[in-house]
Amino acid sequence: MRDPNNKTKIVFDFDHTLFSTRRFYNTFKKAFEKLGVDEKLFQETFKKSKEKGRYYKPSKQIKLITKKNPKTSSKKLKESSEKALSRARKFLYPDALPLLRKSKRKYNFYILSCGKEKFQRQKIKISGISKYFKKILITQDDYKTSALKKILKNKERILFIDDQPLVLFKIKKTFPEVITIRINRGEGGHVKERDNSKIDFSIKNFKQLEKILKRNFKN
Repeated sequence: MRDPNNKTKIVFDFDHTLFSTRRFYNTFKKAFEKLGVDEKLFQETFKKSKEKGRYYKPSKQIKLITKKNPKTSSKKLKESSEKALSRARKFLYPDALPLLRKSKRKYNFYILSCGKEKFQRQKIKISGISKYFKKILITQDDYKTSALKKILKNKERILFIDDQPLVLFKIKKTFPEVITIRINRGEGGHVKERDNSKIDFSIKNFKQLEKILKRNFKN
């Protein structure tokens, strides 16, 4: 039996779950446009800079831009990207901090995010939410199963929240005991993907998550 003294664990994805990556992307784009990088060049180098098609690295994009357009100052691009990154807190979804503040004593929170280690940790740290989480894990395992093993323990109740249906499918298939919650905030590359049979709950925001927690997962 589950120990009633153990708090339920809630594992959050970061991008498109806690953090509006779309707004962050647009801020980078506008900052680079001011330095003469047109939209076409920005989009082209942004895609090429994503390792394995997923993991964005600003320094790699800057190298690609200056290679295509040697007149563009790499120093100014770097300064511009650092300035955009310094605003990370502004790109949290409006309901993220209220949920974390309100529920931090009721649940044990974790972040499990895909991406380049340094850049993801910078985003999370600057967003100001690190203190709410027991552990922050960054992985390049697309399906996050290997990283989730580090959080799972026997007889514990754990909820996993992500915007990608396929990730949730793989998690549930590997760990049937995990409660899977799909969040679709209307942003990101998986918005139009349908829910699958391995998704236990589907939400659009954290108000809906709070209702699910209240009804089904009281500690």
